Amino acid sequence: MPSGYKHGDTPKKAMVRGTIGYLESQGLPVNKSAIFRHFGLSRSQGYAALSGSAPKRSDPEWEETRGRPSKLSDEDQQKLESILWDEAYEDVYLNWAGLAKHAGVEMGCNPRTMHRAMGTLGYRRCLGCGRGWVNKKLRERRVEWARRMLDAFAAAETGGWRTVRFGCELHFGFGLDGAMRVMPRPGEKYCPGCDETRRSVDDEAGGPGRWTRDVKRVHAWACVGYNFKSDLVFYDAATSPNSSGVMAMADYRDKVLEKHVKPWLRPSVGGPQSFILEEDAESFAHGALSKANPVQQWKELNELRSHFNCGESPDLSPLDSVWPAGKQWRMKPLKDWDEASLREAARKAWRDVVLDQERVNVWVEFMPERLMAVVDSGGKLVSW
Repeated sequence: MPSGYKHGDTPKKAMVRGTIGYLESQGLPVNKSAIFRHFGLSRSQGYAALSGSAPKRSDPEWEETRGRPSKLSDEDQQKLESILWDEAYEDVYLNWAGLAKHAGVEMGCNPRTMHRAMGTLGYRRCLGCGRGWVNKKLRERRVEWARRMLDAFAAAETGGWRTVRFGCELHFGFGLDGAMRVMPRPGEKYCPGCDETRRSVDDEAGGPGRWTRDVKRVHAWACVGYNFKSDLVFYDAATSPNSSGVMAMADYRDKVLEKHVKPWLRPSVGGPQSFILEEDAESFAHGALSKANPVQQWKELNELRSHFNCGESPDLSPLDSVWPAGKQWRMKPLKDWDEASLREAARKAWRDVVLDQERVNVWVEFMPERLMAVVDSGGKLVSW
């Protein structure tokens, strides 16, 4: 919704008010006639927009009445989150009904509603201090996956984890004044302690803090490995802040595998035996949920060696570990918000913000030790 928007107003008038309000707040010169012309308003329409009555939302006695009330209040969500950060509940098999019971919250909604609001029941990893919590069921699955990978790569003839290229989707969010982020995984949040102390991302210090909102988004696929870093592969033209960026199987097969991964399989660069592609088990497009789908058929036809990562385990993926604290940072503010400018800003972040290749190489080299730590700890998250 444009800045300055009032219920019953028009977007053009709202954008006029928002533009003038921003320029005045920054002490910049304001040419109202030029702004009216830019948004296609006559002089009389422009001044009428500026002299309109104040919105009701500025009245402290007025309450929002539009829209359906949330079935899960903010207070209830905080109670539920407190359970998911409590180590005492790591050894409890929790489902959504059990979580509500332990939190003392009356479950008046469908479990899917709780899932959408909370993200995931499997784990929590603090974007600030790195503190973690893992559900007992997920811990068992992590241990099983870690043991399977240790056995598989122990039997590998050459290369080990150096031959693995880690691929997944990246969703870039753009805020105001150069703020930028990679959208966290569903279980990556701030723990109660960090949530109370972190600053706003819009403070004058420019450091990571509370993210306010995405103004725009772009969606890309990327891949890293030992001495390897792919280009960003943009697969969705949508830049709306409400776009989820969920990749379709056809896009993954045609835009990623066929156009970008297939050239890596050529004999001139080592052929199919030169690398193994680790794919994101949480991405529908990668085909982890079924054995017969277009993506699996493409991989078999082209002899692509691959395996799926351990779902809900950001600590076991370099693409979830190579970003600055909080997965957010600041860059030079954008002059334009068109698709091309947003994509170029994402490319620049991919070049300059991600940890250098040497750090990625170290991360890959320590993968066996990381897996052993998962097994030894009974499936807990491993810190980077």
